[in-house]
Amino acid sequence: MDNANGGLLIVLIAHNEFAYVKLNIEILAQELKKVGGEIVVVDNYSQDGLREWLEGQNIVSYMIADEHLEGYGQILAVVNEQFTDGRDILLVRANYFLTPGSIAYMQSALYESEDIAAVGPVGNTLPGEQKCFSGNTYEEAASFADGQPAETTRTAYLDMDVMMLKGSTRGSLDVEAPIPQAVMRGYMRRVLGQGLRFAVVKKAVCFAVGNTKDEPYRALDPDLYRREKLHQLLYSFGDVEYRGVHLYKYLESSILVYLNERKNEQKKNVFSEPWPADVVFLSTEEEADKTREVLANLPQKDILFVTLPLRRAYDGKFVHTAIETFISSLNEEKYMDLEWYTSANEDFWNMAPTKQMHPLIKTTVPRMYGVPDTNMEEIVNCVCGQFVFPLEQLLGIRFEQEFVQGLCLKASYVLKERHSYMQFYRDVIERVKPKVIIYSHGQDMSLTYLRDLTLELGVPTLEIAHGVGRVNTYHKQLVYADYHLVYSDIVAAKSLEQGNDRVIGIGKPGVYECVKQSERPYPLTVISFISSTEKEIFSYARNLAARLDKRKFLVIYKAHTAEINDDDKLQQIAEELGNMQIVGGELDIREIAALSDIVVGIRSSAIFDVLPFPMLKVIAVRDKIENVSEARPNEIIEAVAAAGEIVLAEDEEQIYEEVVSYKRGMRFRQDINTFWPDDARERFRALVECYLE
Repeated sequence: MDNANGGLLIVLIAHNEFAYVKLNIEILAQELKKVGGEIVVVDNYSQDGLREWLEGQNIVSYMIADEHLEGYGQILAVVNEQFTDGRDILLVRANYFLTPGSIAYMQSALYESEDIAAVGPVGNTLPGEQKCFSGNTYEEAASFADGQPAETTRTAYLDMDVMMLKGSTRGSLDVEAPIPQAVMRGYMRRVLGQGLRFAVVKKAVCFAVGNTKDEPYRALDPDLYRREKLHQLLYSFGDVEYRGVHLYKYLESSILVYLNERKNEQKKNVFSEPWPADVVFLSTEEEADKTREVLANLPQKDILFVTLPLRRAYDGKFVHTAIETFISSLNEEKYMDLEWYTSANEDFWNMAPTKQMHPLIKTTVPRMYGVPDTNMEEIVNCVCGQFVFPLEQLLGIRFEQEFVQGLCLKASYVLKERHSYMQFYRDVIERVKPKVIIYSHGQDMSLTYLRDLTLELGVPTLEIAHGVGRVNTYHKQLVYADYHLVYSDIVAAKSLEQGNDRVIGIGKPGVYECVKQSERPYPLTVISFISSTEKEIFSYARNLAARLDKRKFLVIYKAHTAEINDDDKLQQIAEELGNMQIVGGELDIREIAALSDIVVGIRSSAIFDVLPFPMLKVIAVRDKIENVSEARPNEIIEAVAAAGEIVLAEDEEQIYEEVVSYKRGMRFRQDINTFWPDDARERFRALVECYLE
């Protein structure tokens, strides 16, 4: 074993948990007889007699965390300073208890591979995939451990309250952070960024009988403490079930948008309107008969694509913007594509270039399989008791009644519609017998239903990213596919640092093939602002147009397809300025790139879509929004800006300076592969083939 003296340093941190410490030391002392090592108890501001009791013990070392140690990070910094012999360290909060043999199993797993930085046990507090049992007593935990296989599961997420760290990684602890979760999350990000990984040891089992006592840390940084607790709370929501349905994944987007708008003092916009009703609309019987006919004639294929109606006119065809190039990368004999529509439009379907495509109308599914009744009283109790009240208590806010009513209506709607979709997808999978299912925009409810069924049936799923936001910590109930395919290795690396190792950098096939930028059609310098529904982006465009020389510059504002604006008012502003035009969101971004000199955006994925155009200057304005979750909107843009592919502007003044300093004829990207891999087609084919072999 690659260890300084073969021993283990167990650090037990307690605050007014005298009874827990006494029991824990008895258990740990028995375990150390087998593996060797030392127990250190940190008495963290206790007033329950713990300090006095520790002074009479000869089986533990201990230290006192007094007013001179401001936070959890400083406590661990002192541990590292006092014990410099390079031993592995087991960090345990006082109310966590390990079953017999767990420490030995964890030590063995820690050295299974050189790239393992830390290991952890399964337990009754760890949410998601790794919460393997719900016992609350030593006997239950020991019994569970006896029946577990001696194996490990590699992961990028561990329970931060009980972790065994390799001695060589102790220097990665974030000793500047005062809050326990922040200290350990910082450690996890640092070692993941170094290419190291974690492992859950299935035969090592811990259990906790209550929450850890964090009162000493709460006062040090209340905002950070609240953010960390919010992260834990939102993650734990993935385990909540109502009649076998994990409801939070269907309510997550509404709740997070609502909380973000409150945090940023924004008023209502199109995304936070309350869900209006729980009425599920039904198609006509004639339309349902068409779906029955499609279903009856579905061929058996290895690959099933399921797509949404996200098509735009480009180059004489209606092209599916998110997934078309991925589909066309594969042999058309191996796949079929189901595409959802809200209404019939035969001409539109006939123009679609996707091969093996079978169009379906959404409302035919509930017509075919029926809509069950729901118990609204039960739903209200679940939504309020499991989600709303815990958030209100933690954040010290009150949700508007109208919004809560909307959440409950949405939950009721989901339960009604989900019933029919689950049956429909079951029939589809039975007929097609796919080895893998691929889709985009997994948060769409019609696709989330599919994800629920594939989890039940064990059919592997891949979600192709829309946009470039990193994907947070893995929880099988809170992600929308087994693996998430993103456009860049940069995004995949950032996702891994956040604890999601199910993200794969693929790129986008054909992203360099349609670059047309030889001559500009306008004698004016054209600056195109790309909206992703950010409220300030139109103001940036309008204010810039007002400052620029109308004889030399033209400003274009490309609205988002989901954006609701007063078109007359926007057009009036553009006409009054004289050098501004408004274009609809249905215009393909490649057409915008072909006629522009400069493209400006905030968090639109179009910022990255135009990077293959080397003569195009790309400006990203720093996003000012603050999210209640861990999302940091600027981090991907900052990474690309650091490579010199885009300009990251801090404010309107810098936008103006970057525009007026532009000179046509410059090449802004010499190496255009920093963000977009140039072998995306090969990467995608190889990944899919893994499922077909």
